[in-house]
Amino acid sequence: MVLFVLKILGFISIAAGAVMVFGARSFVKKFRLDQSVKCDFENEFTEEELERYKFDKALVNYKMVGLLVALPGLVAVIYIYK
Repeated sequence: MVLFVLKILGFISIAAGAVMVFGARSFVKKFRLDQSVKCDFENEFTEEELERYKFDKALVNYKMVGLLVALPGLVAVIYIYK
């Protein structure tokens, strides 16, 4: 019973992480996550380059969080099916 619950939780974690990674662009746009990104060298960019940098940085950060959500599920599934 416990292994079955761990399998289900593992697959849910993998699915949630995959949705976060593959839907990162739409989530960043919808929740405007790029506006909260700080840039230490703003004076070296033009306005368009700065906006692109902030968007890309927010996108990568969100994808890393998605990876961190999926990783425990992946480890659990590999351990259970080993």
